[in-house]
Amino acid sequence: MAMLDRAIWPARLSTFALAALAAASVVYWGLRWSEPLTAPPSSGVRSEPRPIDTARVALLLGASASPADAGAAAPTVNAAANYKLEGVIAQGRSSGRGSALIAIGGEKAKPYRVGDHLSDDLLLQSVSARGAALAPGMAAPASIQLELPPLDGLKP
Repeated sequence: MAMLDRAIWPARLSTFALAALAAASVVYWGLRWSEPLTAPPSSGVRSEPRPIDTARVALLLGASASPADAGAAAPTVNAAANYKLEGVIAQGRSSGRGSALIAIGGEKAKPYRVGDHLSDDLLLQSVSARGAALAPGMAAPASIQLELPPLDGLKP
């Protein structure tokens, strides 16, 4: 009669346990993979999009200082030739929000939000897709209209 060796049973039991775990894992992931995808539950409340920080975007695009620094350095003569529009971030057609990169008197362009003062007597009144309006006040008529230069290679 052959005797069974008792030293081999722990190895057999651990092999069986690992095989059972592997089979259970395959069954679990197979069932998980075969079920239909569902959209995450929504609370029914639409959240407003986060506002865009136009000053940070302007800094990423190469602007160097805050609009407060530009007010003191702006020349007192308010001629359209002293202002050069270099970029616009318009947020919607009629939102009244946005910013512009404007160079004053040949200096490096700085970001201005709608309502920020460029000098003692001019502020950024509004922005559009390709332009900006400067005026003495928000309710006053625009005294200077700045436009971006035309893009090369695009037909109007």
